[in-house]
Amino acid sequence: MDHVPPKQFYPKSLRTKLNLNLWVVPTHKRCNEDYREDEEYFYHAMSPIVGKNNPQMGKTIFADFARRTHKPQTPAMIRNILKSYSHVSNGGIYLPPGIVQFSVDKDRTQRVIIKIAQGLIYSDCDVYAPSENCKDIRLCSDKSDVPEVYSLSWQGAESKTVCQKVFAYRRFELENLHLLSMFFWESLMFCCAFEDPKLCRK
Repeated sequence: MDHVPPKQFYPKSLRTKLNLNLWVVPTHKRCNEDYREDEEYFYHAMSPIVGKNNPQMGKTIFADFARRTHKPQTPAMIRNILKSYSHVSNGGIYLPPGIVQFSVDKDRTQRVIIKIAQGLIYSDCDVYAPSENCKDIRLCSDKSDVPEVYSLSWQGAESKTVCQKVFAYRRFELENLHLLSMFFWESLMFCCAFEDPKLCRK
């Protein structure tokens, strides 16, 4: 069984305090392990956005990083992400002290989002949506970034969550599409659209 979203996205302090009953879906062990490093990357790479948009949760996540530093992959992951930080913008402008620009690995990030979306669609609909059925992915770090088709879909889709502080999502069916809006750490949203030839009515 695989956690949707990944278990590590829920800092251990929250899991212990709230005794959460996390969502799971069936998976192949090899497939699950194939995503492990990308999920680690996603958790670490998104933390600066969380720290900016939700300082309290940012502190919780950074404390979780500190707890995990005895594992060799955590310091290595942090070092690799720090290498992408720059004090100079893409346009060559030197940024003010305390402000940096960083680059996110788009392929790794989208790979994780697709996997989570597949798990949610399977959990809701008992249908497998192949990764090639994903037709759109958007990172929205602000509400104004959300495309109108997704924000309008919220009127017809209830929000589902195990722990609002960590993850919530809405799924709406529009013609042959599943529109998913996934809200992480009350800080950022990924919107994606999956084409599904077998619409669910569950």
